[in-house]
Amino acid sequence: ADHEQLVGRTMQADLGHGLDAGAVLASYLYASRYEYSAAVLHNDNQLRIQPLAGIGQTPLGDVVWTIPEAKQLSYGDRFGNRVVRLRVLDHHTRFIVCSAGTVALSSEAPDAPELELDAVRELPEALEYTSQSSLVDPAEVADLALEVAGGAAALLAAVSRITEWVEANITYLRGTTDVTTSAGQVLEAGEGVCQDKAHLALALLRALGAPCRYVSGLLGGQVGETHAWIEFLHPEIGWLPSDPTRGVVLPPASDYIKLAVGRDYADVPPISGSFLSKGGTTEHAAVASVRRGYHMFSRADAFALLEDAYVVTT
Repeated sequence: ADHEQLVGRTMQADLGHGLDAGAVLASYLYASRYEYSAAVLHNDNQLRIQPLAGIGQTPLGDVVWTIPEAKQLSYGDRFGNRVVRLRVLDHHTRFIVCSAGTVALSSEAPDAPELELDAVRELPEALEYTSQSSLVDPAEVADLALEVAGGAAALLAAVSRITEWVEANITYLRGTTDVTTSAGQVLEAGEGVCQDKAHLALALLRALGAPCRYVSGLLGGQVGETHAWIEFLHPEIGWLPSDPTRGVVLPPASDYIKLAVGRDYADVPPISGSFLSKGGTTEHAAVASVRRGYHMFSRADAFALLEDAYVVTT
């Protein structure tokens, strides 16, 4: 009920101001469940699972709720992400976190003029987004980057070749990597999931001097886990998307819901934090659903979604 009232009220206010003619609505529900072997006395977490405002995406209302109930504090991190800090002081052996909301998305693919790579290497943002980060080291793949780019001196051409190469040469396989797997390890293994493909694409583009960043979000119109893709910086337009898992450059915003951005996954895990307990985590499940149009997800929807979620045991 809280979600329906909050999201519905916010949407009505925004719709009163009108949306772009080409905008489509999408509603999402993200749910995560943690099970513990002993009572947790204190749980403290940071969430990055609320939509960002930006090119092609306008949040129309969202809410976060937990079981047990948590004290919430919202703030923005240095990348511009929306962060919610949750503190639970009630003793518990299960913790459920949910986020739900609605966004307006552009149905048109971004239109960007081609330009030379030299034009982006000189941007102020280039240093941070072409340098090594926790899981991405451009130096490890410098030779391969030149080979894959094939001498391309233009930004869009380089992004296209690297995106297509990663999609074709890294086999999508779940269970062989984890959130600590680096881009170099992905290349050596030749397999991984969307997060791994994004990291390798970032390493290759950064090796060419193209500023790019990691994006965490949801893939539109399906039930599953979070998705990851990349954005590269175009000096005339801003940050533009490319998806090395799907092999698509400049997809329309309506294909995705963007939740957080950073240098790599280590900057933007959907949920991170710590807890105080004599035991540990025994299992974790996370799942999301995106539906076209305006849909008021309930807590019952979250419980049903978690019933079919992929469970990781520890």
